[in-house]
Amino acid sequence: MTKLRRAQHLALTSTFAANIALAGLAAVTGVLSARLLHPAGEGELAAIQTWPLLLGTIAMLGLDSALVYFISRQPERGRQLTSTAVFMGLLSSLAVGGIAWFVLPFALRAQPPQVVSAARVFLLIGGIYAVVGIPHGSLRGAHSFTAWNLFRVAPGLAWLGILLISWLLGDANAIPLSRWYLLGILASGLPFLFVVNQKLQGPLRPDVRLVPEMLRFGLPSAVSSIPLNINLQFDQILIIAFLPGRSLGIYVVAVSWSGGVAPLLGAISTVLFPHVSAERDADRQGYLLATALQRGTLVAVATSIPFMLLAPFGLPFVFGSGFAPSVPSALVLVPAGAILSWARIAEAGLQGLGHPTIVMIAETAAAAVTLATLPVLLHTNGIFGAALASLIGYSTIAIFTVVAISRSTHQRIRSLVFPTWPVTKSLAVRGFSILAGQRRSQGQHRSPH
Repeated sequence: MTKLRRAQHLALTSTFAANIALAGLAAVTGVLSARLLHPAGEGELAAIQTWPLLLGTIAMLGLDSALVYFISRQPERGRQLTSTAVFMGLLSSLAVGGIAWFVLPFALRAQPPQVVSAARVFLLIGGIYAVVGIPHGSLRGAHSFTAWNLFRVAPGLAWLGILLISWLLGDANAIPLSRWYLLGILASGLPFLFVVNQKLQGPLRPDVRLVPEMLRFGLPSAVSSIPLNINLQFDQILIIAFLPGRSLGIYVVAVSWSGGVAPLLGAISTVLFPHVSAERDADRQGYLLATALQRGTLVAVATSIPFMLLAPFGLPFVFGSGFAPSVPSALVLVPAGAILSWARIAEAGLQGLGHPTIVMIAETAAAAVTLATLPVLLHTNGIFGAALASLIGYSTIAIFTVVAISRSTHQRIRSLVFPTWPVTKSLAVRGFSILAGQRRSQGQHRSPH
């Protein structure tokens, strides 16, 4: 048990560190992009990327999640499961991309023709996801969180390099930047495939006999990704279709500001899924979920309050005065983002319990709420209304998933939502010990020895 706890602590620590690095990279690249492109250009870049990224995610058929589940249980077949999943993902991305080529002009009808053409090129992201994205799940399933986290950070570093070069050259434009982004993702991901091969076991050759079993697990996750992305991106999709690029650029910055609450909560959900999957004792599974969700509540409150207090003056200072209209939306999106990140912990727990279909139902219910509220609120309140619709939709996910976990594990809802004193004390002690360790390290670094 001590060894298991040590492994869980290492996984959580490395994932949290990677999430912090990703959040830092997202903040820096978001600021660079906003200052290089200004609201109109930022909106064009979002218009180019939004639909292809959404469709590329759907085309993966939930295979990354399927790999986490099956490799956790059958590590001796890791390579074979991964190669089979990559082959399936490539076929799916080709089919989805072919259909999307004809649909994009209608979806982007409010955008200029050159933006539509650039979005069609960006559909290549589906194939890139299949080759370098799906194997991420393999590393999680093999509990190789250090390698997985390095894998995640590399694309952000590549994008940062691209933006810095554009800044130095002084000639930034959304269309060429979108194409350099594709090359950066591919170039940063390919070397890590050698790491995946080393970390996994078994033969590499794909096995078509694995396809039905993987699809039975993955398809509910893939179907879940449709309402999931409706909940995450339907606001931007409607803004792309009906409002000018400047409005989209302002809203994207508000979304970017709200992302600061996610790193630690994301680390909890990422580590929770494979550990709950590997745990065979039902009572132990319930305890793991209750503890994780209680910690999530504490972290959500502690991180969202500072971002809300800083938004009125911090957001325009960081992104530029031209983005000051983003502040009202950001004040709504920060708590909305905290609620969503907390709900992701609950969803990871349900997947670990082997219930991806319940996650699909939760996301579908929230998508229905978003589809009902977003058009009305966007029409009456503009981008602020879009932020309100996100808050309502994310809250729906949180409520549905926590009720489902309560029924599955026989844990009371109160014990899943409200932190107990032992959990609060444990989290506080761990936080203080980390800070103390950093201070000791800094002291040793300053030492003349």
